[in-house]
Amino acid sequence: MILKKLRPEDSRLTRPLWERVFDEDTEEFLNYYYSVRTEDNEIYVIGKDGDIHAMLHLNPYVLQVGQKEEGSRYIVAVATDILYRGQGLMTELLQKAVRDMYARKLPFAFLMPASEQIYYPHHFRFIYAAEQWKAEGRPGEKLTAYGLLGRGAKGGQVTLSLARPKDCQRLARFAEEILRKKYNVYAKRTRHYYEVLLKEQASENGGILIAEKDGEIRGTVLFDEENGFAVREPVLAPGYRNVFDEAGLHLKKLKKRKPMIMARILHVESLLACMKCREEMELEFWLVDPVIRENNRLFTLKGNEERTVVRTRAAKPGETVQKISVDALTTLVFGYKSVEETEKEEQETFSDEFKKELEKLIPLNKVFLNEIV
Repeated sequence: MILKKLRPEDSRLTRPLWERVFDEDTEEFLNYYYSVRTEDNEIYVIGKDGDIHAMLHLNPYVLQVGQKEEGSRYIVAVATDILYRGQGLMTELLQKAVRDMYARKLPFAFLMPASEQIYYPHHFRFIYAAEQWKAEGRPGEKLTAYGLLGRGAKGGQVTLSLARPKDCQRLARFAEEILRKKYNVYAKRTRHYYEVLLKEQASENGGILIAEKDGEIRGTVLFDEENGFAVREPVLAPGYRNVFDEAGLHLKKLKKRKPMIMARILHVESLLACMKCREEMELEFWLVDPVIRENNRLFTLKGNEERTVVRTRAAKPGETVQKISVDALTTLVFGYKSVEETEKEEQETFSDEFKKELEKLIPLNKVFLNEIV
């Protein structure tokens, strides 16, 4: 069997495999995906005699990572036909894609796992747990988007509307201002981002609700009506936590977050260079990466409140230095778990000196990656 990257014009050859493996996805969603998302994504496949037996899609995103804008890839539609499972095809695809992304100096790639256990052996670790929200209407009413439109508070101070293509630039400006202040890792909001998102939401019988007050956007929320009225994390302006409530749409945040996005560090220098320190710091470690051999080097990270410098070199004979796996580094850089929890989970031991210097590094722990594809 042959592993290759498809030409863009051949992307539709993977649709039959998608329909067999992900049979819960609707025709409307697949029509959207194969007409919009495949315009600029990359698809790796393994096949023989013209038949595709396994695939992996890389959807491009521009992320804000710390103080820098960086390219990244959202890994989706990792699938193997049922007759060819258990032959390592998924491993081949992931390793090829990971190495190619490293060559482009992408800091990390991310995905939404069907199961953590599937991607854990491939050096992916959780970095983001999504808030869970529930939408409620007025007592006794059936909640629908069109039933909410034009509804406002007393005096018409707050109104709800359904986002349209002409609103995309306004949505981008609003969201970017909010997210930039609140998070240190998120997908950059642009007009194009929202143009694509509107099409995606429409394919799932949904859209974007806008709450306006005094002529300005004060909040937005994604919704779909495939199975009732479901919402994803709203974006709310400071001081307008209850803006949707004022228009009769009660958004209730549930207590428990849901682990949602896993990531795999790719080009370590690029990721570390996005970070800052609380004070003067010098952190040194030997990275262990079984897949990206170029990452198996000694890293020296020097920084302060203003800048961070990353240098690498080969270890010298007899040199003793702290070792850390790419798995543990992912968890610690994104601050998803404590050092102690990471040591236990990854079965690694870190020196007191390493821990002391690590505490000076500001983790990328304010993550907002609630994209679906």
